[in-house]
Amino acid sequence: MPWEAATPPRPLSNPVGLTPVDRSHRAVLSNLGQLYRHDLSEAYGHLPNDDGTFNDRPLDRFLAGVDPQYRAWLITAAGRTAGFVMTAPAEGGMSITSFFVVRALRRTGVGRAAALHVISLFPARWRIGFQRYDPGVEAFWSTVATQVSGTTWEIYDGPTAETRPPDTFITFTTSG
Repeated sequence: MPWEAATPPRPLSNPVGLTPVDRSHRAVLSNLGQLYRHDLSEAYGHLPNDDGTFNDRPLDRFLAGVDPQYRAWLITAAGRTAGFVMTAPAEGGMSITSFFVVRALRRTGVGRAAALHVISLFPARWRIGFQRYDPGVEAFWSTVATQVSGTTWEIYDGPTAETRPPDTFITFTTSG
């Protein structure tokens, strides 16, 4: 059939950039946060509120200038909004607390480029949590960890939470 293709059409994915989030980006970050929460709703069993939105974590902490230890960036691909990444301090190092790439750009290299870029900004011990229910996410973070630290990364399961699947963590150290 003429509308069937071997692979779905993909938007342009290069160049990949990071734009530090400030208060002017609050609405964009909030909107992308809804897509992120929707992605996680299956694993966490979360339903939207009566108005159709998901509960939004407090974003103000991640807006530039509010708390310099908590940072957020919009991910761009070919000049278009493609997702976000949030970082925070964690156990003597850094953590990627949230990472999201829109579905149309997954498996195009956008996420890997964005992750490598933000990790390069802060030479540190990194701790990144994810859920193993999605087998692709473990492969993604393992590839990123290998690229920045060779074979010196570790992966382990965190404690089981009552209300959601347990987090799995990958840790590695980068140098400047």
